[in-house]
Amino acid sequence: MKKYIILTLAISLITSNSHAFMTGVEPEKDGGVAIEFISGVIHMAPPGSNVNAGYGVLRNNTDKDIILKSFRSPVFDSTEAHTMEYSNNGTAKMRHLDELTVPANNELVLKSGGLHMMFIGKRRDIILGEDILIISRDNHEVRYMLKMKVIDSRAKSHSHDGHHMH
Repeated sequence: MKKYIILTLAISLITSNSHAFMTGVEPEKDGGVAIEFISGVIHMAPPGSNVNAGYGVLRNNTDKDIILKSFRSPVFDSTEAHTMEYSNNGTAKMRHLDELTVPANNELVLKSGGLHMMFIGKRRDIILGEDILIISRDNHEVRYMLKMKVIDSRAKSHSHDGHHMH
């Protein structure tokens, strides 16, 4: 009987911790699909460039605002959120953002000339059509695993309707 109790206890501990082991994060810190990147794309940079831009729509599937505080990718040295600011004389300046707030049950659009992602310092060559992993954490240290597809914006047509990257 004692062996049965110990075995049952061991199995329950293994089962309850398997999610944390497999994902590397405790279940309460895994954001799952609370945030999705819809039509998330990273544009191929011209040869010799070490900086890529990313766009798409971040969708919040929860009833609470989610404040994303950090971004990283195993493919780039630095992954940052940026915005463009325009002066009265028509000059534009890119500014790094410390956070992005995705409104509850709503979307945040990242596009050229506005909010966007910057990927700096490629650690390896990226391949056209490849899905790049982006790991984001919110202000509660909850982790979100997002994907963005590499495209060539110089190509003739890029239709991303219906592509869901999350």
